[in-house]
Amino acid sequence: MQAAKILYFTVFILAVFAFVFHVTAMGHHHWKNAVRHNFTTNNYINLTTIGLFTRCVTSYFTATETCFPNKFPMNNNFLDSNLCVQTPLNDTFQCDFLPSTKGIASCAIIAAVYLGLSVVILFIHSINTSEARSIGICLSFFPLLLLLLAFIFILITLILVGSYLSRDMMYILRASFPASNSQGLLDEVRRIYTVRIGWSTGLDIIALVLTFFSFILYNVFVFKVGRSS
Repeated sequence: MQAAKILYFTVFILAVFAFVFHVTAMGHHHWKNAVRHNFTTNNYINLTTIGLFTRCVTSYFTATETCFPNKFPMNNNFLDSNLCVQTPLNDTFQCDFLPSTKGIASCAIIAAVYLGLSVVILFIHSINTSEARSIGICLSFFPLLLLLLAFIFILITLILVGSYLSRDMMYILRASFPASNSQGLLDEVRRIYTVRIGWSTGLDIIALVLTFFSFILYNVFVFKVGRSS
C-alpha cells in the first residue's frame, strides 16, 4: 500500500512539473533564436527571438528588446514584414500568423489542456477515496489517456518547431530577396543567420520527458502496483 502511494505521488509531481514547464515555455518568446552572422550598421538588429505568437528583436546598439505579433503579410504584393507593425490593417492589406505558427501554437495549447486535466483528475482521485467503483475506474484510467495525448501533442509541437525552424526568418527575408524561391530563401537564411532552438523549446523538451515518465509510472501503478495493493 505504501509503495502504491509513493508511486502515485511521484506520478502526480512529475505531471505537475511537466505542466509548469510546458506552460512556462508557452508564455515566453524564446522558442527559436536567430543570430546574425556579421553585424553591419545597415542591419542594427543582431538577434531575433520567436515565440508562439510573438517575435522580438534586440538592437545591437542599445541592447533593448522590441516585441510585436509574429504576423506576416498575406498579400504577395506586400513582402515586407515590417508593414504588419507599421501599417494600419485594411481590406486590401491583411496580416496573419503563418500556418506553421498556428500549427505549433494549436498543438501546444491542446497539450496544455490535456496535461492540466490529467493533473486535476490525479489530484481529485488522490483525495476522493470513497467514490463508487465505476467512478474510481474512470478516475484511474482517464489520466492514462490524457497523459498519452499530452505526450503526443507536445511531441508534435517539438517536431513542428524543428521542421519549421527557419520558416519565420524566410518570410522576414522575402522583401530583400523577392525573386527567390523557398530553397533560395532558406539558403539566404543560413547564409545570414544562425537559427537555433531557444530555451523555451528546451523547457518543452523537459516537459515531454516528464510527461513520458509520468505516463510510464502511472501504467505501472494502474496495472501492477495498484492492483496488488
